[in-house]
Amino acid sequence: MSRLELLDRIQKKVLWLGTYIVHHANSLRPNPDGVKVGGHQASSSSIVSLLTALYFDALRPDDLVAVKAHASPAFYAIQYLRGRLTAEALRGLRAFGGLQAYPSRRKNADVVDLSTGSMGLGAVQATFGALASRYVVDHFGGERRGRVIVIVGDAELDEGNVAEALAEEIVARLSNVLWIVDVNRQSLDRVVPDGRLRQMRAMFEAAGWRVSELRWGRKLQGFFDGRGGERLRERLQTMTNTEYQRLLRLPPGAVRKALVVTEAGGIDRTLDRLLSDTSDAALAELVADVGGHDLRLLVEALNSVGQVSDRPAVIFASTIKGWGLPLAGDPLNHTMLLTQGQIDELRATLGIEEGREWDGFAPGSEEADLVHRLPPLFAPPAPSASSVEIPSELDESYPAECSSQEAFGRVLGALSRLAAAERIVTVSADVAVTTHLAGWINRKGVYYPEARRNPFADVPQAVQWKESPAGQHIELGIAEHNLFLLLGALGLSRDILGEPLLAIGTLYDPFVTRGLDALYHALYSGSRFVVAATPSGVTLSPEGGAHQSVITPGIGVALPGIVFWDPTFGREVEWILLDALRGLAEGRGESAYLRLSTRPIDQSLALPPSPAYREDVLRGAYRLVDARAEPGWDPETNAVNVFAAGVTVPEAVAAARALRERGILASVFAVTSPDRLYRGLRAPRPYLEDLVGAEEEGVSVVSVLDGHSHALAFIGAALGVPQQALGVDDFGQSGARGDLYRHYGIDAAAIAQAAQVLVGGV
Repeated sequence: MSRLELLDRIQKKVLWLGTYIVHHANSLRPNPDGVKVGGHQASSSSIVSLLTALYFDALRPDDLVAVKAHASPAFYAIQYLRGRLTAEALRGLRAFGGLQAYPSRRKNADVVDLSTGSMGLGAVQATFGALASRYVVDHFGGERRGRVIVIVGDAELDEGNVAEALAEEIVARLSNVLWIVDVNRQSLDRVVPDGRLRQMRAMFEAAGWRVSELRWGRKLQGFFDGRGGERLRERLQTMTNTEYQRLLRLPPGAVRKALVVTEAGGIDRTLDRLLSDTSDAALAELVADVGGHDLRLLVEALNSVGQVSDRPAVIFASTIKGWGLPLAGDPLNHTMLLTQGQIDELRATLGIEEGREWDGFAPGSEEADLVHRLPPLFAPPAPSASSVEIPSELDESYPAECSSQEAFGRVLGALSRLAAAERIVTVSADVAVTTHLAGWINRKGVYYPEARRNPFADVPQAVQWKESPAGQHIELGIAEHNLFLLLGALGLSRDILGEPLLAIGTLYDPFVTRGLDALYHALYSGSRFVVAATPSGVTLSPEGGAHQSVITPGIGVALPGIVFWDPTFGREVEWILLDALRGLAEGRGESAYLRLSTRPIDQSLALPPSPAYREDVLRGAYRLVDARAEPGWDPETNAVNVFAAGVTVPEAVAAARALRERGILASVFAVTSPDRLYRGLRAPRPYLEDLVGAEEEGVSVVSVLDGHSHALAFIGAALGVPQQALGVDDFGQSGARGDLYRHYGIDAAAIAQAAQVLVGGV
């Protein structure tokens, strides 16, 4: 038997298993909820041929693959046939603790190279993984890594983040990237508009990729090449996508009529004569012969792009959504499921014995022998033996008046002089200078795969833009999706490449929301990194509401897999950043999100450095002003506790001083992480209970931050006391900082007034 015949038998087994595991999950497995489980049989079957050619012929041991999310059933079937999953695992598709609906490194890392749950995002993060691989080789040596192969649906390219990624200059230098576009002409609700394929091709070509297309299969191409065949080619290629999809759904006898009847209602005699020797059944099969289901063409195309060494490549492979199934080509087949009768018919068509539905390849069969001879699939290398020593603190000083953003830059500057700095890579979306990365960049340079001359090298510049493979800063265009997806790729370098990278990304805090979908995906993929978002809040007063972040504290608290920080003093920024980097270096813990500010803060307000102070900072809050020892302090009559975060801490201290003059004694707690403080409530002994002493039982709470008030609004309920939660609960506006603080009620006077109301004053 030829290899192509063998691959054809294999793809039929993949088609069966990919379809049957979805049927089992929805119709055979006990389902107490009675809710449809789903599973995308049509979307999965459209790339059965692509996956077969890839996994049973073209893949190399160091190739990483990102499979489109809706094809996970076929992907899992292949992992089973390759010996990496059991039949029992297949039976657990979409069950609790089982195979995830979409490929997930976080949940199914034994078989999934790269997560692709959200449309477009997984494909781009995978592509940036090739950049991470190139960076690792340029900095730590070793051989060039294998390819990153990305399979996406054509409708998936509608996502704007795909175009943003292709526009990045550095992406065009990633010659080990291959995208395969499943051009099945269907999205969830509709047939893809006619111009999309042309637009997509142009987009990749303009970005410098090698573009190839597998539109028609060899049988149809052979017909085209015959005498008069050009007429059929013209007819098919000028059809709208909707018209072609309708052609696929017609009974064989109606296909001929649909082809030869002109728009005016007449008969195309030339085409009619050309097709006269072809039976109805053969004609229906012929017009459905697309390149993405022709195994020979696929094998040849994959071999051809494997020789490309100067740029990334993309193959547009035409397929049929629902290929091989009774719902093939149906415009609404995205969520359709085969009935039991249709499954029985498919079983008979594919030669699957009843009762042997879960069988793989029989030992000793030609298919099993082929699998045995295949090179192994990708397995992550063991983590590098190189240790990364991150100190607990630095010998760094901070000015008497220092913003948290400036402190961030100073910490990076101090780190740049240490050996651990070789593992740090910074990323910014065109805001490196304004987020205090200038000093770091001047010391470490900008990364680019080839050294490039700086025409301004002879001119004094605040930032020396020296680009080379040795650089440690990656500059992106203004695209927050790219920023977070690149951070996601760099943050997986330890797990996938065996070399830890300590990735730090900077952006303006108001634009965290712009890239939130990408940030969520990066975290879901299991990546770890640091985000420094600055400046933040209405404290960025002259810039107005468009550049003032209000809801980001709530986002930081709510996001899984990342710890949100809102530090006040320079030393706190140092401790938090070092602790986060140590977690990255050791492959533990979570990502970190530091919300920073450009407002200078009087550093003399901070506590003297001590181990206890540092420990409390990292736990999420500490007592900055203790009123309990003041004469006359009474928890029932004149005491209040003020919890403040970030830049509002000085206002809280000023409010405490003003309250003292009114006979109200206020303790001030600086909240460095509303996130950690909130999570601590789940502990058997919540940290908040240790922070607030037993003698303060019943003392009311005022909370304040430069952000939405709900980020700290849980404190009163957690302590069982009344609370006034102050914050910015509306869109910001331009103005002086003092005016805005007064307007939104987060200045010292507003804090004092809230406290006075709580203790019974006016």
